[in-house]
Amino acid sequence: MGEAKRRGSREQRASLARQLETLKTQDRQAVSDFLSKGLALEARILEQAKKIREQSKRNYFTEWLDARLILLSIVKHLIDAKSLVPGRTSEEITHILILLMAFFQGTYATEILISEGQYIKAAAVLKQDYEIIARISEVHAGTAKPGQTPQLRHLAEEVRKYYGELNKVAHPSNQESLIDLMGTLVSGKSNAISYVPLYHKESSLALYELHVWLILIATQEYLKLFAEMYGEEESALGESLVWFHDVIEMLKKVGFKFE
Repeated sequence: MGEAKRRGSREQRASLARQLETLKTQDRQAVSDFLSKGLALEARILEQAKKIREQSKRNYFTEWLDARLILLSIVKHLIDAKSLVPGRTSEEITHILILLMAFFQGTYATEILISEGQYIKAAAVLKQDYEIIARISEVHAGTAKPGQTPQLRHLAEEVRKYYGELNKVAHPSNQESLIDLMGTLVSGKSNAISYVPLYHKESSLALYELHVWLILIATQEYLKLFAEMYGEEESALGESLVWFHDVIEMLKKVGFKFE
């Protein structure tokens, strides 16, 4: 009798263990199914981003693309020319060098945001690039104040207005701008905000043109800094200036204006 009870108890425990294991397997599958939705979301956004990049590149001026590549090549050429070679330094030079390297480190990420339809995030990043250029102007003028947002008064008036436009787009309180840039999906009488980026030609072109302009200004500042650190007779500087002049002429053809 006692043996039968023990055997029955063992069988019950084994049955319970099997049931628990079945529940755990089902739970694991449920968890896996749920978490796969996050992967699917990012995969869908990435898929859409690739399509938007194709549309973006078709509509960019070839001169913008060429100018951007040449400008970044100028920067790399100057970096390579004096890699680990100390030049003349000062507190001002160090400050500007840090700002410029922060700018150029971010050009890749900025391009992705613009060309793959992340216009709101791109506006915020371009706003920061603007502030880097403004800070460099303040350093030159001796008015840079630690901990304070750079002021735009040292930049040309026609340039300052674009900062305000970026600020409107990048600020999450501007609902109308956000809706325009994110787009809506329409199905019958139902409207829904798209959870994937949508191509917006006007915004894409405006942001990319500004991106190229900011790289142009940053490269110009790096050329000046290089001359200050290593002298105007350096061959790498002379070669770079020839390329820079070509970029100026190239961008004039597509509406860039230079004093």
